[in-house]
Amino acid sequence: MTHNHTGHNHEDHHHHSVASLSQINNAFYIGIFLNAAYTLIEYIVGLKNNSLALIADATHNLSDVASLIISLIGLKLMQKAATKVYTYGYKKASILASLINAVLLIIVVINIVKASVERFNNPPEITGKVIIITATIGVFINTISAFLFFKGQKDDINVKGAFLHLVVDALVSFGVVISGIVIYYTGWNIIDPFISLIIALVIIFSTWGLLKESVKLSLDGVPKDIDTEKINTLLLKNPLVKEVHHTHIWAISTNTNALTTHIYVDTKNYTPEIISKLKKEINHQLAHQNIQHVTLQFETSNDKCVENNCD
Repeated sequence: MTHNHTGHNHEDHHHHSVASLSQINNAFYIGIFLNAAYTLIEYIVGLKNNSLALIADATHNLSDVASLIISLIGLKLMQKAATKVYTYGYKKASILASLINAVLLIIVVINIVKASVERFNNPPEITGKVIIITATIGVFINTISAFLFFKGQKDDINVKGAFLHLVVDALVSFGVVISGIVIYYTGWNIIDPFISLIIALVIIFSTWGLLKESVKLSLDGVPKDIDTEKINTLLLKNPLVKEVHHTHIWAISTNTNALTTHIYVDTKNYTPEIISKLKKEINHQLAHQNIQHVTLQFETSNDKCVENNCD
């Protein structure tokens, strides 16, 4: 049983993650602070002006602050060292965080739909001007916060969850601005729940992919940028590799993947030197396929185990 990282890949990956992690950490702190401050302002203004739109938006923003905090905890846990019990460390916490994040968004959608339906029957009296000003601030705050996560969201579904949340929030606030403008010029209050329903649909579409991927990773499914068939074909391209069996690929965290597999070689090639060289090559190949933790079991035809006991 060999567990081996190519030094080259590990260093590269390590360097990349340290640089971007400090940026992402700062993005979380700034995002949490800005959104928490704005939520408070929006609640107060909403209550004073009897605007359910602002109160609903503030509730959504509060779920945003919660999800940013959850993602940050997930990221922090991901950086903790391994223990005797948690041999991979707490890396999987980041996947759990993105799952909680997606579920939170779905709950927010259900509440927005409920509030909208109630308001269709009974649109409240609202002052358009205050709504426009308050929601415009929301558009700015959420756009700035989302921009901080733009780079990191490509490498990590946890950061993507935070990014999506903020983009959706900017859209929600923009919807509220539009409803404020319409109400201000026409007094047509029914536009308010209508805009809310459109926003709910937008959130469902943007969250569905995140929910699916985080559920899959929680169940040790193969991450979406990796194809098991392609990996097996890649391993078989090596002339020394005769057969590949029992390939398992899963995510250890939202940005680190692992693989275990059994590799059969000819008995005559089963020397420490050849196996060592082959191991290095395979590790290097897999590093380019975004697989960082590789465990290989080399076997010859003499070792072929009973299929059922090979997992």
